[in-house]
Amino acid sequence: MAPSIVAVIGIGGLLGLRHAFEPDHLAAVSTLATRPKARLWEAGRLGLVWGLGHTATVGVVALLIIALGVQLPVRLWPAAELVVAGLLILLGTMVIWRHARGRWHMHAHAHPAAAPHFHLHSHVADPSHGHSHVLGDSRRSLGFGVAHGLAGSGAIAALLVAAVPDTMSRLVYFAAFSAGTIVGMLGVSLTLSALVRVAAERGARWATILHVGAAVMSVVAGVVLAQQVIAAP
Repeated sequence: MAPSIVAVIGIGGLLGLRHAFEPDHLAAVSTLATRPKARLWEAGRLGLVWGLGHTATVGVVALLIIALGVQLPVRLWPAAELVVAGLLILLGTMVIWRHARGRWHMHAHAHPAAAPHFHLHSHVADPSHGHSHVLGDSRRSLGFGVAHGLAGSGAIAALLVAAVPDTMSRLVYFAAFSAGTIVGMLGVSLTLSALVRVAAERGARWATILHVGAAVMSVVAGVVLAQQVIAAP
């Protein structure tokens, strides 16, 4: 008996929401979302573009499996996991290094593109406040979404789509799964940004601790993921 559309939507949405909370997913977005933003939407956009990148990659993989019957190399998935692990370590290490060596600090300021807000940066390379952080963070978040879509968890998601019995149910399941993933990561990025705002109200030092702490967790998550992949039979 084919599952009802309502059941497919419910299962797909819940699994997508849960998928957003995978440790490596959280580590990637947390490091970017804890960088203070002038507007909450700027942090929300990180979760949104991560979800879109992830959805695009999973969609391509599912299409290859379902429509073309392509059997992707087994070695592709652990290799993609190692790439994600390396990116997590690199992202966290860059934040920690810049904070330690570049004398990064937090203070309130304003520039033409935004209202007054707290921002973490260094004056070593550029003594002015002419910087663009939103676009760069969005690109990084999109890149992580694409990479995670190719990693093992993304492959499992694509196989789950392929396992649904008919074409219409597959499309509905994929849409629900993708929506759940995007909503979950959007909620994560908005929540983290709100926490940074609250911390900044108590002092710039607390907001800095959250950002650098997220970077440390990114490195730890990357190392753990790499060890799991290497130790796997």
